[in-house]
Amino acid sequence: MKKNNCYFITLITLFLFLVSCAKDKGNYTYKNLDSHFVDIDALPKTFVVKQNELVKVNPTNSIEAPTNLAYEWRLVQQSYAPDPSTGTYVNKQLAVTKNLSYKVIEAPGSYLLVLYVTDKSNGGITQMVKMPFTISSYASIGWMVVHGDNTGSDLSIVVNNKLNKLLPAGTDYVQSNVFSETNGAKIQGEVANVYYIDNHWVDVFTKTNDGGVRLGGNDLRKLNSYSEMFINPLPSNNVKFQAYAGWSYNELLINNGDLYFIPQADINVYSKFGVKCFGEDYVAAPFIGTIFNWAYFGVIYDSKHKRFLYIDYDRTVRQFEAPSASAAFDMRNVGKVMVYAEHGFDNRWFCVMQNENNPSSRELYVCKFNVSDDGNRGIAKINISGATELNAAKYFAFGNKGNIMYHATNTKIYQNNYAGNLASTLMYDVSANYPGSVITNMKMFKVNNHPNDGKILFVALTNPTTKSGTLLQIEVNEVSGAFGTIKAYTGFGEISAMNYKSK
Repeated sequence: MKKNNCYFITLITLFLFLVSCAKDKGNYTYKNLDSHFVDIDALPKTFVVKQNELVKVNPTNSIEAPTNLAYEWRLVQQSYAPDPSTGTYVNKQLAVTKNLSYKVIEAPGSYLLVLYVTDKSNGGITQMVKMPFTISSYASIGWMVVHGDNTGSDLSIVVNNKLNKLLPAGTDYVQSNVFSETNGAKIQGEVANVYYIDNHWVDVFTKTNDGGVRLGGNDLRKLNSYSEMFINPLPSNNVKFQAYAGWSYNELLINNGDLYFIPQADINVYSKFGVKCFGEDYVAAPFIGTIFNWAYFGVIYDSKHKRFLYIDYDRTVRQFEAPSASAAFDMRNVGKVMVYAEHGFDNRWFCVMQNENNPSSRELYVCKFNVSDDGNRGIAKINISGATELNAAKYFAFGNKGNIMYHATNTKIYQNNYAGNLASTLMYDVSANYPGSVITNMKMFKVNNHPNDGKILFVALTNPTTKSGTLLQIEVNEVSGAFGTIKAYTGFGEISAMNYKSK
């Protein structure tokens, strides 16, 4: 009985306590503890900015936001791995004001711009807003265009949403003369070619005995002269750039008929070219086949003995095996002059070959290096000599998504049906659209894992009278080769080289 009485008294006491609390109006202030202090919809959803760009963000407070708010802006690295060059992880305070004004100085990469808004009157309740923040190099991602004359050249970059999908759809401009802006002077001499290397630098090669220069990928600042790219600097009378290629982290270069090879395994250390590749007597033509199998570290055409050669894992120059009965041709005894070579559809190496001083004899020799040498690496020989104006072609381009081959004279672009009737179809007449201009360069846009890989053909035009250059960005069907929309960019000098910059 006593035990039941205790339970009853306890229940009565609890009931009276709850009733008193419910009726208590007291001298208390009840506030809305909502943490939506700024209007998220009014903030940018994402940022894509360049180094040295000034970023301004002015958030709008929500209608019911309290007045006693504190603000903090931070830049946070998205990757959990530290920066390899500094060993640090970026988590940086940018401002403690409501409005942000910030000049971007961080290295290119993926970050988060984070805004913390704290209600100081209610125990520090905080709203956190995260916005993806991509920093690109001062020298933009885009299509590098080297232009000028035989005394000096500059490097500009075409920037648009087809080349960099992170950009808003309407983005379309030319970042002009980046090289001279950074270095205070133009590149000396006429440029032979330009390349972006995945370790984030740019190689510009010239037709002069200076050879060219290696540039930093962020701002195109000079890093090394051409001679300084070699452990034993080349004397000026031996400087003659002819070709460059790369695969994975490896670089290949042809200078004055000699092939050089160097791995760049450490992105923070630049490794220089050593001695040339030995093993056979050769004079390399100005084209390099890159590998798709570890049996070959690079393939060249020996213009002295008119044969294909390759280098193996220890950089020794070797002959190919004797051909089997099914081989299309003997890689060791071609007997032709190499006019042009480029990797194309199905990872094949397409080589335009002809007899000495006879452009009317042009044929297509096709190699494939997907397996170790078995005597069958010459897989096709196609006689396209009857194609319209092929004997007058100066420029070539091969697609990588279908059997596409373009060849161009001074003023006309043709597509050759090498996989069918061998005929060529006129695709574009420069003289009809740009009277007085001539073609000076042609290159397919081929970038692995890019949404427009194989879908753009760039054609450079120059008017010899005005010395002005025009770049045509031609959308192409990657399978059929048909031309689509053509966009023209002007304001260049004579365009001598062009290529893609991916970071």
